Amino acid sequence: MDRLLVVVDPEVGVPASAFAAGWGADPRASEIGPAVVEPSSGEVFLPGLVELVVVPVAVNLATSVLYDLVKRIVTAARKSGSGAPGEVEALEVQDLARANGDRLVVVRWRRERS
Repeated sequence: MDRLLVVVDPEVGVPASAFAAGWGADPRASEIGPAVVEPSSGEVFLPGLVELVVVPVAVNLATSVLYDLVKRIVTAARKSGSGAPGEVEALEVQDLARANGDRLVVVRWRRERS
C-alpha cells in the first residue's frame, strides 16, 4: 500500500495535528484513509519541518481531487482558529511521486508580487 505524505509549510499556519484532525473530520478525505502525524524522517522537505501527515492509500487519487481536499482542509483549519490568522494570496499544492511509491504533497503559500 502506498502512502500519501502531506507536508504543510509552517508559514501556512496549520500544524500537522490540525491538518490530520481536519482530514479525519472531512467525509471524503476520511474515506481515503486515516491521517496520522509522524515525525519527519530526517529528509528535509521544508526548512524547520518536524512533523508530517501520513495517509495510507489504496487508491490512486486524481491531482485535482487531492488539491481540492487539501485546500478545503487547510481553509477550514485556518477558519476554526487552528491556523494562524492573516491574508494569503494563493495556496500552492505540489504533488510529487517518489521512487518508493509514496506520494508527497507540499502545501505552501504562493505570494503574488507586483
